[in-house]
Amino acid sequence: MNYFDPYRSELQLVFSEAKRRIAHFPEPFNESGLAYLRKFDVFERESSKNYICYLLPYWINESATIPTDQCRMLSLSNVFSMLYYFLQDDVMDETPAAWKEQLALAHLFHIELEAILRELFAANSPFWNYRQRYVNEWASAVVHEDKHDYFMTDIVRVAKKASPLKLASTGVLLLAGQPEKIANVEELVDYSLVLLQMADDLTDWEDDLTEGNYNCLLSMIHAKRQSVHPLLTKEVESYIYDRGLMTEYCNRSKEVLGFLGNGEIDNAPLLSFSQFTYEGIAGFTNRVEQTRRTLLSGGLDYILSNFQIK
Repeated sequence: MNYFDPYRSELQLVFSEAKRRIAHFPEPFNESGLAYLRKFDVFERESSKNYICYLLPYWINESATIPTDQCRMLSLSNVFSMLYYFLQDDVMDETPAAWKEQLALAHLFHIELEAILRELFAANSPFWNYRQRYVNEWASAVVHEDKHDYFMTDIVRVAKKASPLKLASTGVLLLAGQPEKIANVEELVDYSLVLLQMADDLTDWEDDLTEGNYNCLLSMIHAKRQSVHPLLTKEVESYIYDRGLMTEYCNRSKEVLGFLGNGEIDNAPLLSFSQFTYEGIAGFTNRVEQTRRTLLSGGLDYILSNFQIK
């Protein structure tokens, strides 16, 4: 995992500092905040590994070369940004009874994010204009993704729910005095995020189907089916395991990976991470197709062995 291992010691410092800051939250938010962080701590065994969130500034810094302490602060800011936006997602998906503590904790995370960013960027820095744009992209994507079916109509917009994450890469380039690279890096990150969303949606489709969340895999199925009735679990399973949908889904992910490989900016760690993400989709697809071919072959063998000409 060359996109992670070279930065392991740095991330230990980042997460230690995040824990230190959260531990100073007022009660009970210090405990609940640390518990929430553990869900995404890369060093926790059962956590969700949001590698691109923590590592993006280090990856971009391979060519930008800002001081390590600034890179570390941008990684820390992305940790608090991640916690803040994930809590927003939680609130959107849960009943009002759970909102009070979650919203309060989210604002504590947001205050830490603000404090870190103000240390790095002056009030007149163009950074804040980028930040406003990324937040606008996030807000629009959250509200409109299911209405416009971005996966089928404008696939790069699938990444916009994670647009605030790009504050880290843009921040590195601004601090390095390389603003001319921002647009190309934004595109590179967007396509990497699309690929990551496709992989996540392949894993989460059952939960998303139950909860009514937008999902790239389910979007592809909806585009194919000729029914107005609600999509059922058995039907999704039929598309995945019987009807060859995964081959098409995997080919789409390969196209996205191709955009990354043909971009004007070459960033080895980000490309390595994206290749790893694609291989997860491709590996699952190969297993499904191999099983399907085996079953079909077995069924044909059974028919031939039991068919007798009379």
